[in-house]
Amino acid sequence: MDNAIVLSIVFGVLGATAIGIADLITIGLARKIGLVTTGIWEKLLAVLIVTPYFLFTIPTSDIMFEHWDLLILLGVVNLITYLVLIKSLQIGPVSVIAPLTTLFSIVSLGLAYLFLDEKLTYTQISVIGVALTGAVVTVLRTGNFNLVSSSLTAGVLLGLLATLLVGTQMFLQGAISKQVGWFFGVYFPMMLSIFGFIPVLFYKREIPWHSLSIRVFCLLLITSSLKIGGFFLFARGAELGSIGMVSVGTTTYPVIPIIAGVLLFKERLSYTQLIGISLLLGSLAVLAAT
Repeated sequence: MDNAIVLSIVFGVLGATAIGIADLITIGLARKIGLVTTGIWEKLLAVLIVTPYFLFTIPTSDIMFEHWDLLILLGVVNLITYLVLIKSLQIGPVSVIAPLTTLFSIVSLGLAYLFLDEKLTYTQISVIGVALTGAVVTVLRTGNFNLVSSSLTAGVLLGLLATLLVGTQMFLQGAISKQVGWFFGVYFPMMLSIFGFIPVLFYKREIPWHSLSIRVFCLLLITSSLKIGGFFLFARGAELGSIGMVSVGTTTYPVIPIIAGVLLFKERLSYTQLIGISLLLGSLAVLAAT
């Protein structure tokens, strides 16, 4: 058993769990105060929450200046990914876009293979293929397998772009974390992305403090903590092990809203979702044991 692979998968699953729970809260907040306003508050609060840790672990200037270009690039990618993904889900159809974005790990795996020379055995490739199949099946419902017939609408095209962007973001997140560490690889790009939200707020004419009640602010604190914690877990998993493997672990993300639907809204799982979850979790267990 390769400990690096196990750590990568575990951190990926934990990161997906934190981000998945946070996104459930974000959906409700975005409907109340606006998508862009929610985004800038989440990132701003996340940065403020972990800034005390930054003050006690200030890196050497040489490290930060050496990788400033990658940090800025990741900050820009973070912003664009958020806007494209949310816009694609807005104009839909969600039933097509959700399975597409679940395949982001293929992009991360490909980039890791091309640029970081992360090799996979034939067995690992086969198991990863089963895991990705399970991830797609998990977000599909019975009678909703007609992905192609929805045509290449604007929403589907944006969904394809979002898949590429999410995969690229996760790859860059892992690659930068290997260079500057798990904390700074998340902290600085997130802080830089805040500045990108400001002109978008003016364009959308959203007022950040509009409808900001104590209850909403508390929910923003919770989702901000969960999201930055999820990204820290992903970055730490990539730093300790493999970017590709931690990306595969993150494909468990769709399981979180499904479980929430069952527990909170008494939804029933379809047999396809049960099969998908079984394939996904079973494959990750096999992958960790190989």
